[in-house]
Amino acid sequence: MEIKEKLESLRREIDIVDKQMQALFADRMKISESIAQVKAEGNLAIEDEVREQYVLNLARLAACEKNQAEMLAFMKTLIAFSKMKQRQELMLVDPIELSKPAAMKTTGVSVAYQGVPGAWSHHSAQELFKEASYNPCEDFADVFEAIKKGRADYGVLPIENSQTGAIGEVYDLLRKYSCFIVGEIWIPIAQCLLAIKGAELTDIREIFSHPEGFKQSRRFLKNKNWDLTACRNTAYAAQLVARENEKRSAAIGSGKAAEVYGLSVLVPDIMDNPHNKTRFIAIAAEPVYDENCATTSITFSTVHQSGALCSVLQCFMLSGINISRIESRPAADNKYRFFADLQGNIMSEDMKDALRQAAAQSSYFEVLGCYPTAAGK
Repeated sequence: MEIKEKLESLRREIDIVDKQMQALFADRMKISESIAQVKAEGNLAIEDEVREQYVLNLARLAACEKNQAEMLAFMKTLIAFSKMKQRQELMLVDPIELSKPAAMKTTGVSVAYQGVPGAWSHHSAQELFKEASYNPCEDFADVFEAIKKGRADYGVLPIENSQTGAIGEVYDLLRKYSCFIVGEIWIPIAQCLLAIKGAELTDIREIFSHPEGFKQSRRFLKNKNWDLTACRNTAYAAQLVARENEKRSAAIGSGKAAEVYGLSVLVPDIMDNPHNKTRFIAIAAEPVYDENCATTSITFSTVHQSGALCSVLQCFMLSGINISRIESRPAADNKYRFFADLQGNIMSEDMKDALRQAAAQSSYFEVLGCYPTAAGK
């Protein structure tokens, strides 16, 4: 009992200190609101590196040597919360505002995709939109153009592969064209070696495919004396082989592409990873979401300084919101833009509060969409 009593006594002391700290924290936040108003009157920047360094130096001097690192971490967190409060006070537009909730139409719509019939994007579009007109596009940017100019209701694009990672160009175009993610699907990728009917493996001299197809089939291609020629996508490669009608040519593509273009599957399942799959997203010019959506995607930038990214991510940690994926992409002036998928619905108050706090910590912040989480994610 003696140990238990000692522990309880120390915990009571902790409770007293915590109450003091909570009251002081509330006072500090109230002062931060006043500072925001003064900065607004003087048209002053929220960031003040000289002041921050001064505060951290005082904290370093006040701490004993064994607690110095913890003291600095504590003060950096306090400074981050103060800046967040100031940004909240000065923010005139809600950074997470979306149009009213609405269900996504899946029939009687037009859907743009990159590639030709038989492409994985075409297959994904058919899975996401069962009854639609499917419009092939030359490249990823053309899909976004079709959406923004009203030539298609939706677009379908690959955004990440389980083996080769993120498709950076699609992330960049999402930001450039200000389109919204409205759905997603994971498609198992089973690449095969396709050739014209009657061709044998010994006849092959040149392989056509998308660069991703080559990456996904490295082991199969190793030590084979074949020329590798990159194409816009795997279905186009199959189309090209069918058009050439030469036994020397083959394509890496899907069994579906073989059916579309009348080719034979010379070697099935040639991928390094038999569990390979690709995530495809559906995009639209306006957000489409409802209470059943479970993924919220965002993009943001931070100031270029230590702890800036941590300050944004901390907002979701404190709200108990899981980040299922985060990607970085280079932006101007040696800075980076981040893309993140959050597990939660933007209609919930916890998510709204976390997004507003994250926006307050960011130099740029935008919600890319709220949509149902695909099975197999």
